[in-house]
Amino acid sequence: MLTKKDIDQIAAELGFSAAYCIAPSETDAVSEGIRTMILLTRNYMPGNGLVDAFYPCSNAAYHAASHMIRILKERCGAHAERLGAVKVKSVCSRIPAFGQGKNTLNYLPGTGSRFCAEMIGITEEIYGEEGECFPPKLLPCDSCSRCRTACPTGAITEHGFIKERCIRFHMLSGKPMPEEYRELIGTLPGVHAILGCEVCQRACPANSENGLSSEEEAPYKLGDYLVMSDDTLAGFAERYGRNYANRNRILAQAALAAGNSGDPSLIPLLERLLDSSSETVAEHARWAIGRLKQE
Repeated sequence: MLTKKDIDQIAAELGFSAAYCIAPSETDAVSEGIRTMILLTRNYMPGNGLVDAFYPCSNAAYHAASHMIRILKERCGAHAERLGAVKVKSVCSRIPAFGQGKNTLNYLPGTGSRFCAEMIGITEEIYGEEGECFPPKLLPCDSCSRCRTACPTGAITEHGFIKERCIRFHMLSGKPMPEEYRELIGTLPGVHAILGCEVCQRACPANSENGLSSEEEAPYKLGDYLVMSDDTLAGFAERYGRNYANRNRILAQAALAAGNSGDPSLIPLLERLLDSSSETVAEHARWAIGRLKQE
């Protein structure tokens, strides 16, 4: 019979930091017969690369969750499946160990917000633990405004979170970055040039700054992303996940970073992007060339 101890052991073997078991609710999008949802978390430390350290951690967690599903079937004889349609934040709100910050990110005691999560479901019934409540001195965060003060675009306000002002939201939209935000890409600690913004996480007292990411930085430089060869794209997909390996979106972000680099040697690479079929890539390249030529 499968137990919580078995779940914890398998999760630890696969590099997960913790596993939480909870019964599905009527509003959770789970298949008929799923009686336990398993929320798996994997912690990471911040990095200084062109891509936020969350993304390699998230990709590793995705593959580890797939491996866990296989193990549960082969080793334990349990039916398990990925719960990709379940809203993780909704599940976290029902587990006492989790809190939610003003930046809408979930937090864990001793970990803060630097973790990624995967959800799988099993037909066995394994739940009932309450978990550890988040220290009230850190969350809720009504008395703290560090993230709101630190956010360079004002996405975190006194009244809530405005996603249209979030840098990461625009990085993933595929549309031209608002001009007032372009000069921020790759120029502030935590605003990553290609993908990610962790300014609010760096400012939060619930997060630790001890050390950099345990994930080794990718071997690509900014110039490599401006060329975006098939090999670079394949490497990006392998490291950060195929869902983020969109050539034009990477080129568009790399162009903004190049414009803020102060390196005129990148202009020839940017000029090659002016005839791109992507309006966003071409627009960002024009902006970057104009900015570099002004310096």
